[in-house]
Amino acid sequence: MSRSMIHSRVRFIATVVAALTIALSLPGGPANADKPAIDPSWADGQLVYMIGPHLIPNAIATQPNLYAHSEELYLLVYPINNAQSNDQSPQTLPSGYQPNCNPCYHPGVPPQFAYHDHVLTGAPGLGNQGTAGQYKGPWKIILLVYNPAVALAPTFSPVTSVSDLDAAEAAGVFLPVNPDPNAANKYEIDTGNVLICPLVSPHA
Repeated sequence: MSRSMIHSRVRFIATVVAALTIALSLPGGPANADKPAIDPSWADGQLVYMIGPHLIPNAIATQPNLYAHSEELYLLVYPINNAQSNDQSPQTLPSGYQPNCNPCYHPGVPPQFAYHDHVLTGAPGLGNQGTAGQYKGPWKIILLVYNPAVALAPTFSPVTSVSDLDAAEAAGVFLPVNPDPNAANKYEIDTGNVLICPLVSPHA
């Protein structure tokens, strides 16, 4: 990696950490009026759909019981939006892949994280021969940021299953964005927020 690429990566990490520190200290931000009503999400390599999600900011403190029973929803961010931008244009990565949210401006999430994928621990229909229709569940939101050297490579393939996250983190697919030096996982930031939303299986 060249010296200029290293400096660029360091600047990007610093920007990410600063943005997260500010955003996660706030109760929530304004939702973008153009945000789609249905958000595609990955679960075990399959696309499912979130409908009309409702955010509960700082649920880890205000509703600890709900938070404790929430499954993980991973927000995998693509480093293609800058801190000042509110771009509404869909983006295609050099590999030809397009993010699930292309873009989505979620409340409480910095604008440079607008282009991202959702990866869930499960979904209706999985493990039940695809017969389940929909369900509403609480999800705790965990943030990760793709390494630009990986996400912007022509051979990039997205992480589409929670079972692949640990190996991807170990392989340097994500940036070490957690500002806490004692964090158990330097690649993940627990926002403390919970999302309540129905999920619809593509098999429904």
